[in-house]
Amino acid sequence: MEHHSFSQGRPKDHRFQILSTDHLAPAERFEFWATDVVRSVEVDPPNARQRRDFRARVVSLATATGEMHYAESDGFSVHMTRQTIRKSPLDELALFLVLDGQAQCVYEGGEAATVGRGGFFLLDGLRPASLRFSQQKFIQLDLSRALLESVFPRSIPSPALINAALADSRLAGLLRDHLQQFPRMAQGLEPTEQLALLDASESFAVTTIEAAFATMYKQAEHSNDGFFAAAQRYIRRHLVNPDLAPDAVAAAIGCSRATLYRLFAERELTVQGHIRELRLQQFMRLLQKENKAVPIQILAMRCGLYDESNVSRMFRKRFGMSPSEARAAARL
Repeated sequence: MEHHSFSQGRPKDHRFQILSTDHLAPAERFEFWATDVVRSVEVDPPNARQRRDFRARVVSLATATGEMHYAESDGFSVHMTRQTIRKSPLDELALFLVLDGQAQCVYEGGEAATVGRGGFFLLDGLRPASLRFSQQKFIQLDLSRALLESVFPRSIPSPALINAALADSRLAGLLRDHLQQFPRMAQGLEPTEQLALLDASESFAVTTIEAAFATMYKQAEHSNDGFFAAAQRYIRRHLVNPDLAPDAVAAAIGCSRATLYRLFAERELTVQGHIRELRLQQFMRLLQKENKAVPIQILAMRCGLYDESNVSRMFRKRFGMSPSEARAAARL
């Protein structure tokens, strides 16, 4: 199968691939990495050494809604500018785990943060930044912005705060151990198992970030922030319930419906709109990983999407394709 060029965005189908610069002439390797592999950034021009030769290898697992990479490469530097951000089709966040070497991230107007072996750092795709990678190995796991927004009260904390929380988290060690297994484990898995691994890794990472941040700042469960977090947890656990509605959420967490509406409005969200977004994301995941013998309508119902006449319209508006097109692109 022809390799997917991530510089063009995510694949529409399920894709697992291993790419290396070894098959190219030494003088062509850096250009291949900068134009075919790296996405939505400006890459610094190659220095004399990079022009002579550049070594890199990447193991990638991706779908239309998520991606995970293991990369080992010589050093290079990139920049996310306002122009590249405007042109990018994605607004995701990427969690990096440095396995060897060193990475430096500098957000516009901020101080440089250097991360060494075993360290995590979060890259926000909507904020201008510069990244400098030494000769190193790292894992990159993209995280859905909507998923992170669903677990954080008010707004997603700054990357610096999340990085600090992860650095002090005992759960971060478990996440580190899990992610380190990716390049070896993924190669031996069936496609459905690879998709489950990708989905589980994202969920594990988001849960770890949520727990690390809550522990660090000792969030009060009955404050407004606590009520909002409780509402998010209840919604995620009851997406399949056709009766999931603001009244049910408010009753479950012990606040009035008016209070619930206000909590979501303060974050520029609506309760129903957020429930719909999480259901559509889950529907997309099921379309990509479930057996094609299962009718699309059944998969939609598993996500709480029972209004068959409106499901396709909502799905196309959100993802730019119909549910059947999303399933056909999966190629399981």
